[in-house]
Amino acid sequence: MDARPAPSIGHTLTYHYHHSGIGSRTIEVYATPDELRDLQEQGFLIRERLFDAEQVARMRAALDEVAEQERQNGNAGSVSSRFGGLFIRHLYDKHPVFLDLLNYPPLVSVARAMLGAMVQARLSARITVPGEPNQVTEWHSHQALVIPDPAPPLAAFPHSLDVLVYLDDLTEANGPVSIVPGSHKLTEEIPADDHADKPDELRLLLKAGDGIFIHNNLWHRGLPSRPDGTIRRLLAFSYFPAWIKNVNDGRPPADGLSQTMQHTTDRELRELLGLETYR
Repeated sequence: MDARPAPSIGHTLTYHYHHSGIGSRTIEVYATPDELRDLQEQGFLIRERLFDAEQVARMRAALDEVAEQERQNGNAGSVSSRFGGLFIRHLYDKHPVFLDLLNYPPLVSVARAMLGAMVQARLSARITVPGEPNQVTEWHSHQALVIPDPAPPLAAFPHSLDVLVYLDDLTEANGPVSIVPGSHKLTEEIPADDHADKPDELRLLLKAGDGIFIHNNLWHRGLPSRPDGTIRRLLAFSYFPAWIKNVNDGRPPADGLSQTMQHTTDRELRELLGLETYR
């Protein structure tokens, strides 16, 4: 990898909560105010070198270990024409390398700055291999929008963030990732099996260790891998307000690694694990 600088602290932000027992939270944000405004308006923020070469190598090895265990447990991957590849959920529970990233500041600080200081976290992965069927993904978003037209006066527009981190270089052979800037503000449903090019589409060839913050309503897709491509390993760090119910990934495994942290008194860790509730 080249010598591009890793993200650094861009500014400090303090949120004051009037809820009993929470008080003030000060966040050292690994982004500038202008970058946060771009993320709000455009629905994405590209981050080069979120992880250095040593970290990437460690995560690749850990993900390969987990993937082999998944296959032994019968998770052979998706054969859907919409989303091919091997999907792995609850990675914080499945390898200590990933559990160590639960409170990784360059990721979590931006999520807290955008969503409020109290967030919960999930981590998933997708692995695609050239030569296997249906490695492309259609246009999709990660957050279902169920808002009628016209919108009710008190409609709650859902906000959450994913950080897509690539552990392998994206090339034309591997299949770039494409996004439609600003599409996170749309309320229309994305048509099923839509692979058509979009007028405002932005195709990204990210390097291993790079990442992209996306609003979970942002339209995006993975372009197909060619036979001359290589394996493509993707981590998806997901962040939601602490009081949101998790409905996508189901319950973490009962014997998962995060169980060792169930009795922590660190409130921020409890929020990230989804243990802290607010009424």
